[in-house]
Amino acid sequence: MKKKENKCLWAAPAAIGGALGLAALWAWQNNSVTVARYRCGSHKLAPAFDGFVVLQVSDLHNKTFGQGQRRLLTQIAAEQPDCIVVTGDLIDCHRTNLAAAMEFIRGAVRLAPVYYTPGNHEGRSPAYPRLRDGLEKAGVAVLEDQKVCLARKGSCIELLGLRDPAFLPADKQQDNLVLERRLSDMMEGDPDVFRLLLSHRPELLPLYAQCGVDMALCGHAHGGQFRLFRQGLFAPGQGLFPQYSSGVHIKGATAMVVSRGLGNSEFPLRLNNRPELVKLTLCREGAEEPENPNAPPPQEP
Repeated sequence: MKKKENKCLWAAPAAIGGALGLAALWAWQNNSVTVARYRCGSHKLAPAFDGFVVLQVSDLHNKTFGQGQRRLLTQIAAEQPDCIVVTGDLIDCHRTNLAAAMEFIRGAVRLAPVYYTPGNHEGRSPAYPRLRDGLEKAGVAVLEDQKVCLARKGSCIELLGLRDPAFLPADKQQDNLVLERRLSDMMEGDPDVFRLLLSHRPELLPLYAQCGVDMALCGHAHGGQFRLFRQGLFAPGQGLFPQYSSGVHIKGATAMVVSRGLGNSEFPLRLNNRPELVKLTLCREGAEEPENPNAPPPQEP
């Protein structure tokens, strides 16, 4: 009888310890930010942009990383970016929290110039006009089917922002001809200028390649939410086992980097899929390749 009682006494603490360990693992998986580092080489880049660092933030979804977003901003500062780009879903249309988004923005603009293009959640949120107004007042360049020239020592690269299809009327959201026309208009000009596209949706890579984009930075897929053997399970717009959920993808002369993003939306948990910042270093020559050996290899669609 005593032996059975002893077993029961040990079983309860073991179960509690296991539950606490699992909870700690989930918390770490969903709150510990990693940095994916890539290099992009192009003959179009002027020597002035050799080593230029672009830091990508995507899919924050109102998430907070410490008081005043301190942990997130500290990690960004450590990468010493020349500019910060936000590729959509800064807010979440289901539980919009403008304060969390603006806390991040107010810290980010003190680190580097910030450029932003909206995602599908901004397109569905009635709070987006207020967010956009706050971004512009904070000094953020909001790119909605617009481009800007980043100048350095007399040279230039172009930064393009494609507004998400969620801003279109419902009957036009699947019509790529509208997006093609808008992107083609932005691509007009000197063909020898390096063009970096900010666009929320990675599933539109064929369109980016068709229009001649040199490089695209995207998000939206949340890394596939659950990742097994470097494969995401599900992504919006792509369904099960998405082709574009993380890492570098190449189609023709166009390269695309997909960020796994920082926050969650309707499904609140990630597995083997830590929140991610992307650091892109531009270089004068060479091919797109990950700086770190653990990053996903380039994939040809």
